[in-house]
Amino acid sequence: MPSLPSIEDILKTTTSTVVMRDPQLQKRNKHARAQLRSIPFFVELGIDTVVHADIYDNDFKLIDYTHYSSGDVVDTVDDIEFPLVHITTQEGVEEYGEEELVRALLQRATEERERYILVTDTTSPRLPTYIQKPGRSIVDDYDVAVKDYKKLSADYLGDYVDSALPASQTRNLHYHRASEYHKQHDAPADTLENIYDYTRAPAESPVWEPLYYFIEHDLENVLDEYSERISDALRSWTERGETRYVANQMLDALRVCEFEKEQLKEYQQTDPHLR
Repeated sequence: MPSLPSIEDILKTTTSTVVMRDPQLQKRNKHARAQLRSIPFFVELGIDTVVHADIYDNDFKLIDYTHYSSGDVVDTVDDIEFPLVHITTQEGVEEYGEEELVRALLQRATEERERYILVTDTTSPRLPTYIQKPGRSIVDDYDVAVKDYKKLSADYLGDYVDSALPASQTRNLHYHRASEYHKQHDAPADTLENIYDYTRAPAESPVWEPLYYFIEHDLENVLDEYSERISDALRSWTERGETRYVANQMLDALRVCEFEKEQLKEYQQTDPHLR
């Protein structure tokens, strides 16, 4: 595969602030899905500091990244390090108190010429309190480049990833890297359900990472109904499909290892034909 490009090459802009429209972002309700799907893409390109609302992640990280809760950092914006990805919506700005946060981060990024990527549901996010002229947005008042995550991810998957998953099924790069690795090692790679079959997953597959997260951060919540909680958490990373099946496979693997990190390592390194 080609060597990975720089984020400047992918974004095709040197402008420090980028508005990235992700059409998957929706209102904050129980039916919304895949609000965090762009994070693996930016982490691969070298940005692993992310601001987003707690409601999106359900205390679960599919991959490792530094998370700042949007509800906690309004008064400590100067402590956040760039480069930075900020995931929100116009509703989050207007109804959930993120307007001041967006404005402060915009100003810092502009003054310090640092990379700030605002992932949102519109190409023209508004700050009603600070930009009061009708029809004007931050794109009109700041030096901002506008991009589309759907197109950007499609191009990236086509040029730099050899995945067996169709882009129409998911634009979460973590899933595609797992599929790519499985494909290279003659393991199931064509659906999320097959990729997360831990009895057949290669030892170095990315699908093992979430299991360690649960063991290290979330054991107090391992209950009989825990597969439902895992399933709900996976929805923040997954556009469509039944996440319960994947959640059950995760939970089965954790139970086989008795929720012990060392046993999980041993199970992971076991030949798939012997699991």
